Formats: sequence, structure tokens, C-alpha cells
Amino acid sequence: MKKGIFAMFILVASMAMVACTSSSTVKEGATNEENQALKLLEKRREYYKAQDKEKAKLEAKAKKEEEEARKAQEKAIEDAKKAEEEAKLQAAKTEEENKKAEENARLEAARAEEEAKKAEEEAKLQAARAEEEARKAQEKAIEDAKKAEEEAKLQAAKTEEENKKAEENARLEAARAEEEAKKAEEEAKLQAARAEEEARKAQEKAIEDAKKAEEQAKLEALKVLEKKRKTN
Repeated sequence: MKKGIFAMFILVASMAMVACTSSSTVKEGATNEENQALKLLEKRREYYKAQDKEKAKLEAKAKKEEEEARKAQEKAIEDAKKAEEEAKLQAAKTEEENKKAEENARLEAARAEEEAKKAEEEAKLQAARAEEEARKAQEKAIEDAKKAEEEAKLQAAKTEEENKKAEENARLEAARAEEEAKKAEEEAKLQAARAEEEARKAQEKAIEDAKKAEEQAKLEALKVLEKKRKTN
């Protein structure tokens, strides 16, 4: 039992040290996964505290019952002594009474001894039950700690997988955005090329129209000169 208590004390002390270290890590900027794991460890430490209190309560109860059994045994022995003394006093009166008193005292002593043995056995059983309950509580605490640790590992793995998926989605989104940017750039280039081509054609048309207008003006001027020449 003492070994179990010592092992439990070591386990609780280790968990307290982990909790202290965990608190410092959170203050220094731990990741979300580590904070979740540390919260689980903190819960585990609180659970061990509750188990320690329950175990101390059971041990105190066992000690109390053992003390009561011891007092009952001492009282029974004291009662037996008193009965024996009373039997001796009665023996001084008559031999018959003495024999009866002696027999009664012997029976009373045997009964008291039997009751004392029963009380002692009951105390031992109570102590054994308390120790067994404490052992089971310790085993359950260890099992719960293992389950909590496994759950923390699964949660960390799940979070890591989610982070990978998020990273992959971000990468795909970035690639998609880059592709769209390239398409937009190509479209802008095509628009610019079309605008440049239209401007060039408009400029050529304007030059052509200007030439035609100049030719027309020259023809008109020649007609006017010809008409003046004929008039003169």
C-alpha cells in the first residue's frame, strides 16, 4: 500500500511539473495543438488531485475503523478482567458459586476473545478492502491518463491533417489565382493589341481620307483654274 501511495505521489509530482512547464510554454507562444494537449494535461492533473483526496479519505476511514476495533478489543479484554475479578469474589462465598462464576467468566472471556478476533478480522477486511479500492482507483487514474494521452495524440494528428489540407487548399487557391492573373494579363495584352491595331487602322484610314480630300481639293482647284482660264 505504501508503495502504491509513493508511486501515486511520484506520478502526481511529475504531472505538476509538466503542468508548470506547460504554462510557461503557453506564455511563450505555443501552437494551438500544444495548448490543447496542455489543457488535457491540466485536466489530468486536476483529476489526480481528486483521486488523491479520495484515496486519503479512504485511508482515514480505514484507520478510524482499525482504531475502533482496537478500542473494542481493549474494552473486551478489560471487561473480561472485570468479570474474572468478579468471579474470584464470588468464589470466596461458595465453592459452587465459585465454579459457576469461573465457568461464566471463562465463557465470557472466550466470547469476548471471539468477538475481539472477529473485530480484528473485520478491521483487517476493511483495511484490505480500502487498499483494494485505492489500488483500483490508482489503476483507473492511470488508465484514464493513458486514454487522455491517446486522445491528445489523436487530436494533434487530426489537427495536423487539417493543417495539411488547409495548406494544400491555400496552395491550390494561390495556383488558381496565379492562373487567373496570367489569363487576365493575356486578356489585357490581347485587348491592348486589338486597341493598337484599331488605332493603327484608324490612323491609316485618316491618312487615306486626308489624301483623298487633298486630291479632291486639287481637282476642284484645277476645275476652278480651268473655268477662269476659259472665261479669260
